[in-house]
Amino acid sequence: MSLGEGHRWGKVVLTLALAFLLATTIAAGVSKASAYSPQKGDYFDYSETIVVNNGQGSYSGYTDQTQVTGMEEMNGVLGGTVSASYSDSFQFSNNQGASSTNSSSGQYTWSSSALTYINGTDNQVGYSQPVYVWFAMNPSLAVGSTFEILNTQFSVLSKNFSVLLPTEGNKYFQTVQTKGTGLYQRDDSYGVFNASYTWYAYFDPVTGYIVSYSYLEQDNGQYQGTPGSFTYNDTLYVTSTSYTLALAAPPSQGSGSGSLGLAPYLVYIVALVTVVVIVGIIAYAAGRRRRKDTLPKHSYAPPTAPPQPTPPSEPFGSRIDLGSKPTEEVVIREVAKVNCKYCGTLIPTTAERCPYCGAPRQ
Repeated sequence: MSLGEGHRWGKVVLTLALAFLLATTIAAGVSKASAYSPQKGDYFDYSETIVVNNGQGSYSGYTDQTQVTGMEEMNGVLGGTVSASYSDSFQFSNNQGASSTNSSSGQYTWSSSALTYINGTDNQVGYSQPVYVWFAMNPSLAVGSTFEILNTQFSVLSKNFSVLLPTEGNKYFQTVQTKGTGLYQRDDSYGVFNASYTWYAYFDPVTGYIVSYSYLEQDNGQYQGTPGSFTYNDTLYVTSTSYTLALAAPPSQGSGSGSLGLAPYLVYIVALVTVVVIVGIIAYAAGRRRRKDTLPKHSYAPPTAPPQPTPPSEPFGSRIDLGSKPTEEVVIREVAKVNCKYCGTLIPTTAERCPYCGAPRQ
């Protein structure tokens, strides 16, 4: 290689390196600007519907539904610790006529940086530490990044996904679309079942607070020794928020999981292209290729325990006696009657006086 060629090669490498550093710096600035720190007064109200159906075997024909209304509110922020409170109430009913209502409320704290519960929870039980909050994420995470909700690992699928909110007049809103999957063993009032679930959660791209989620679980196992299966479907939508949701256009036809808006993330694309070019040059110059494969981890902790239902029972027995007892004999005795000597009224021969005129029978 001549001195001139080496000089030109050095200028190319230097230019690419500067471009990479500039793109990385801009991307980092965008990520920092996209981060949100919880504020006192942040809140959201939500409506949640849980449906158990599609039963087979021991659960054949069985259905139940739970309607939940709730609220989460941030009461104060000190450093990275958020003081919060929650309240919720539910109404449960099934196709066997059972129904119940209940409510709960309380206070807890959580970390705005780690997004984990610190002291207490909003009625979340049965999880291994650390327990990640279910209602917030870091909205600056890039597509393909992973994070935790409760004990389930999620992946970011889209930064610009349109979600329909029935609670807001069936309008579409911009969200960050995420997905998690998992397995666990259910052992509660429903019975002992192996459960697998798919969980889509949608967050506000500015604050990272929840907008909606859709959780679908398939259970296969047994109830009181009898094999059976059912599905457990949990959907949630916010009904009122302190944060403003951005309206969005309906997803285009054939978009599948939603269209990915590229315009807001042009900086990331430039940085990615720059990295690819540099890596390609290095790989070509060195005559080798690097490859790194990663596999997401799966969580096996159960979701929040459901309200105690009345599971399927044996058919109600008939209360009609079909001859299990001997027939009782009823004897009717007739009493002779005579006319009253004074008024002529027929009176029983056993009567001492006439019930009409009061005269003695004899």
